[in-house]
Amino acid sequence: MNIKHTILSLGLLTAITSTMALSHDTNENSFSNALESKHRAQADRDRDAGRKPEKVMKFFGIKPGMTVLEVLSSGGYYTEVLSHRVGNKGKVIAQNNKFILEVFDGRFANEFNNRLVDQRLPNVMHYKKEFGEFDLTNEVDVVTVVLNYHDLYSSASKEKRMKILAQLKKALKPGGVLGLIDMETNAKEHNPKLHRVNEAYVKQELAEAGFELDGEAAFLRNPNDDYSKVVFDPTVRGKTDRFVLRFKKPS
Repeated sequence: MNIKHTILSLGLLTAITSTMALSHDTNENSFSNALESKHRAQADRDRDAGRKPEKVMKFFGIKPGMTVLEVLSSGGYYTEVLSHRVGNKGKVIAQNNKFILEVFDGRFANEFNNRLVDQRLPNVMHYKKEFGEFDLTNEVDVVTVVLNYHDLYSSASKEKRMKILAQLKKALKPGGVLGLIDMETNAKEHNPKLHRVNEAYVKQELAEAGFELDGEAAFLRNPNDDYSKVVFDPTVRGKTDRFVLRFKKPS
């Protein structure tokens, strides 16, 4: 390659790199503006400080255009965050089961439905499925399980959890990510009444299910948490010690 071609190649590489950086900055600014928008519920914006959704999205590697399966979406706080994150070319498959939709006189169902009024979140599909009914195969970029694995650990047998994890693994594309957040306990024996789960147990089960641990983050950790208290106790609610884990489906 002569000098002229080398210069042209370097110029093209610089232009491509600059364009990619500009696109990334534009996406990040657009996402930040969406989170701060007055069209987003104030209650959600108030929760952001404790949940750090921007850091969560970055750590899980969720980008515009992706398809995300959100397990047990409940009232949809993260559904809306994910909707803004993946953008118009992306898709959020927000799963809820019958129990979530009927508990507390349908509170979560009403909250979720209100988010979708007048096509506010057109890239969201409410995936009303029980575990065992999933029909997704190699089509999801990221699966999220946020503050819900402890309930599966408390209410389902290990055999059933392994089947659930197998469904999530099947839904993911090869190399896809499972992002998990939950509330820590240092107890050696599991106490379902606290709505917490030991991080080590979660890592062990995901490994047994064939997922590879790809990263862990400390931005939601709180060493001052009182592990003896139920997470709904006013003195710890919203300030619990939470682990953030990223797993991958082998390519």
